[in-house]
Formats: sequence, C-alpha cells, structure tokens
Amino acid sequence: MTYALPRTIRLFAIAVLAALLAACQSAPPAGDFSAAQIATLQSEGFVDTGLGWELNMPERLLFPSDQSSIPADQQKRITDIAAKLVSVGIATARVEGHTDSTGASAYNLWLSQARAEAVATPMQAGGMQLTADQIVGRGETLPLSSNATPEGRQDNRRVVVIVTP
Repeated sequence: MTYALPRTIRLFAIAVLAALLAACQSAPPAGDFSAAQIATLQSEGFVDTGLGWELNMPERLLFPSDQSSIPADQQKRITDIAAKLVSVGIATARVEGHTDSTGASAYNLWLSQARAEAVATPMQAGGMQLTADQIVGRGETLPLSSNATPEGRQDNRRVVVIVTP
C-alpha cells in the first residue's frame, strides 16, 4: 500500500525545498562592487588583481628619475577618472608611490611619498576623499621589475591607485 500526500502538502513541501535551495546559492559578499561600479572601473583602465582594482592607464603613472611632478594632461585625466568613480559611489582609494633603487633609501621613501601626493591631488580635485594614511610612499621596497636595467628602473618609478570595496 502506497501512501500519497494530499496535493496541498506536496505543493507546500516543494515550496519549502525551493526556498531552502535558493538560500544555499552563494550571494556576493557584502562590500563587493556593484555591476555598475565594476563597469566603470574597467572602462577607466582598472584591473582586478584579486587584492583590489589597480589603475592601469595606457601611459601608466610612471615618472622620470628623481621627479614627482605630473604633466597637466595627465592631471586632468586623473581628475576625470576620480569624478567618474565618485559618480558611481566609489569615493576613496589607496595611492602608493614607488621608486627605483638608485639613490639613498630615505630619499627614495620621501620621493615615493611626493609621487603619491602628486597623484592624490587631482584625485581629490575629482571628488575623492583620501586620508593621509591612504597616500603612501613605498620607496624602493616593492619593485615590479629588476633595477639592473634602465627599463626595469623605469617600471619601478610609478604610482599605483588601488580601489577596494
């Protein structure tokens, strides 16, 4: 003898199971960027590194040796990027300055901080809210390339803008 549940109980059981299955689906963790924010980050040249979104401008934020100033056209580009990020609710970032290994370590730390501040200023003009602890000079401690070649040293004289949710 088989036992059949009444139709309303079967429908109720199916609804409960469906709700439980839906609850098991993974939702994005709180604090992730929205689709609109990700689209804006990508359109402005940011790349997801897994630790945050890093700015990857075509001309990059590279500096000549012993320099920390940014040309006016690049300042305008940075201001425009910041304004677009702010327009989608991304109002802050971390700005890290770097140097190659030529020169004294203390001087390189100072120069990398000056580079970070040179990029932070147009970002703030674009509406971003950056605190002093988000504008950081790293000196020569995190090279991208070998400092043994002129090309490698050029790669290392940079500023990285990092955006996280």
